[in-house]
Amino acid sequence: MNKMTIALLFPLVLAAAHGAPALAQEHDLSFQIVRSNLNAFDDQQIAAAFDRATERTDGAFKVTTIFAGTLPIQSADWLRAVGSGDLDMAMIVGDYHAGDFPLLGLLQTPFLFRDQVEKNVATTAAFSILQREANKLNVQLLTPVPFGELGFWTTEPFEDISSLTGVKLRAQSKLLSDMVTAIGGEPVPVEWAEAYTSLQRGLVKGIFTGWESFTGAKLHEVAPYAHRTYLNNTAAFVGINKDIWNSIPAGRQAIVLEELAHAALSIQSNVPKIISDQVAIQMAGGLKGYNDAPGDAWFALMEEKLAKPTLAAELEKSGDAGVEVVDAIEAAIGRSVR
Repeated sequence: MNKMTIALLFPLVLAAAHGAPALAQEHDLSFQIVRSNLNAFDDQQIAAAFDRATERTDGAFKVTTIFAGTLPIQSADWLRAVGSGDLDMAMIVGDYHAGDFPLLGLLQTPFLFRDQVEKNVATTAAFSILQREANKLNVQLLTPVPFGELGFWTTEPFEDISSLTGVKLRAQSKLLSDMVTAIGGEPVPVEWAEAYTSLQRGLVKGIFTGWESFTGAKLHEVAPYAHRTYLNNTAAFVGINKDIWNSIPAGRQAIVLEELAHAALSIQSNVPKIISDQVAIQMAGGLKGYNDAPGDAWFALMEEKLAKPTLAAELEKSGDAGVEVVDAIEAAIGRSVR
């Protein structure tokens, strides 16, 4: 069993060990996801894990996946809704819920980790602390959910993406704006619907986005140079109301956690495949170059300009628990992140 596998499985085993015994009642639950459909690979794997758990418990544990926008509960309110019992289960994500659960914001610090394996090891090391703090909100974390990386595409063949002084680049969020500023570029707000024409006309010369989103919009036709950034900072977990979790017998808890562990491994193994598959599609559609090694200067710059100042701000928000998490992370990955 390799380090990545252990990193993904251990939090689930740890969570199972803390499950409280309860009456053997049936559970028919709902699980809220952040997307408006079940087309994404990661959502499909989690839904399939719940289906397997239903089969293995002879129907005593059932979960129905519901989509964003289905219920009159805003995404930012899901964590509180799970804690109060207004939602049985939901995706708990740093983008939406760091305000209520500051450790998610800390864990989501951009470029805190150098790759996905390091992120998995760190998450495992910090999991017991995250679980303790989530329990204070009456939420039980069942599994971390791996997410893909953000890519970067340019209209010209820039060799060193850590130095793009004066180059206009699309930036639709604070994080992207900070990244563009860090490399000396000029952030320009461009709506997604206008991305193709903006790149085509030279209004911007680069775009950060997801690999599948880029392919789907056929942006490789106008931005034919791809660069891997290694930005995979999304912190996401499957969370369940703690009272509900405690009412599930330990044997069923173990089944649920085991199936979710398999789903997490499937999702993780698909992350690099997504990139390679999308690069192949883009190459067939006009992509002229792909750089999968942005270089030491890129990582050093992102660490200095983004990771360290963001982490310092997040530590102020998360207090002593945040310091515990960072201590655990540093011990696990063998280097300082502060």
